[in-house]
Amino acid sequence: MKYAPALLQRFFILPLAALALMTLAGCGSGSGLASVSGTVTLDGSPLPDALVSFYPEEGRFSSGTTDSSGHYVLDYTADEQGAVVGKHTVKITVATVQGEGGPARPPKEKIPPRYNEKSDLTVEVKPGANDDMNFDLQSK
Repeated sequence: MKYAPALLQRFFILPLAALALMTLAGCGSGSGLASVSGTVTLDGSPLPDALVSFYPEEGRFSSGTTDSSGHYVLDYTADEQGAVVGKHTVKITVATVQGEGGPARPPKEKIPPRYNEKSDLTVEVKPGANDDMNFDLQSK
């Protein structure tokens, strides 16, 4: 039995083309994430071992820990780096709770509350690379 070319197109070629387009659309920056990194200083000196967290107006937060030079890179999940594109409240703390075997009490917070529990830090994460999200915190 011979099938008409129009019938073949309707039942095989069009669905395959639609599937290919959906696959390609998923390969772009449709995730809504953008890379974010920067440096945190306290009174002009690098702030090591600080937890930097970005809380978007909607969606999941991202966080990263500063290295010895105060540099951080945000992680969205264990497998994805970045933060949701849009406006964020930023919280920075050094008083993180340690896991099992850590100290009985968290370390004393040396960063003023205006940078963490009562944060007034806000940033706009733009599509693409946000490699200059630097924060110069003041202890007083």
